Amino acid sequence: MSNLKHILLVSQNQQQEQALFEWTLSFANVHHAEVTVLQVLPQPDKGVLDWFQKNLPDNVMVAQKKQVLKLFRSWQQQAEQKGVTLNIQVRFGKLFYSAIQFVLSESVDWLIKQTEREKTPHIFDSQDRHLLRKCPCPVLLHKKGVHLPFQKVMASLDVDLDAGLETGLDSEVAVTDPLNQAILNLALMVTQTDKATLEVVHAWQADAENLVRHWNTDLSDKALFAFTESMRQRHLNAVELELTTLKEAPSNVEIVLPKGDATEVIPHVVALHQVDLLVMGTLGRHGLPGMIIGNTSESILEEINCSVLAIKPSHFVSPVVLAT
Repeated sequence: MSNLKHILLVSQNQQQEQALFEWTLSFANVHHAEVTVLQVLPQPDKGVLDWFQKNLPDNVMVAQKKQVLKLFRSWQQQAEQKGVTLNIQVRFGKLFYSAIQFVLSESVDWLIKQTEREKTPHIFDSQDRHLLRKCPCPVLLHKKGVHLPFQKVMASLDVDLDAGLETGLDSEVAVTDPLNQAILNLALMVTQTDKATLEVVHAWQADAENLVRHWNTDLSDKALFAFTESMRQRHLNAVELELTTLKEAPSNVEIVLPKGDATEVIPHVVALHQVDLLVMGTLGRHGLPGMIIGNTSESILEEINCSVLAIKPSHFVSPVVLAT
């Protein structure tokens, strides 16, 4: 069902992350993956560190690391009971930077982290946004306080009606988009493991509506409605094509096609449908390698109030590099 082999859980507060840890263990067990728990501690300034080393007999950072490892013994025991290989890592520095460096050096397939915020309109803090923008592997940010396992998952797709069309003499043949396929496969992994429901959302616009009105002022409302409906049908066909090419696509997936700007209508749909997890891309299909994040994705992430599983296209190159 997947090539998931290594999950990284970035921990900030072990006591508050117990439910997420249990979910991660269960998910890893189903997919036969190992789990690494990473806690990143602040890196002391050189002057502070020198003072500690001069006035205290033991190495402060070594002692701090031992203390953290001791706290995670209960998680080690839980992992053993689940039959999941668990590694505990402690590093010093900036959380997002250390986490992404670990992803790059240890071939991590998924990064999971719980948000620190749960009640503010913008649930993702600066560390979360850095991970969403710069981490090369899928990032699952679980909204603090939301129940697990997930009950309702929504996959957000972006289709381009003009791309991927091979024009022949008599017909046009549409092809699927790799990023959409990756989004759907991630969503299926979660829904099948958690026994959740899956919905697919695609925001569409009939961009030519205003042009049609401008070009032909005598166009009837009926004709304009027919044009708009034909555009909606083309978008629906494109979304259905993405679904029908999946090997394990469920037959009861609900497709939601709100009309309007994605940055406005998708957060509304997510809230209206009481979505637990939104699976989406954070970079457009044609974004340049190394580009941080797409404007549309950035705006949607600022407005949603649920957990998110974000993926980038295969050409993305993280601006974070391994230390030499």
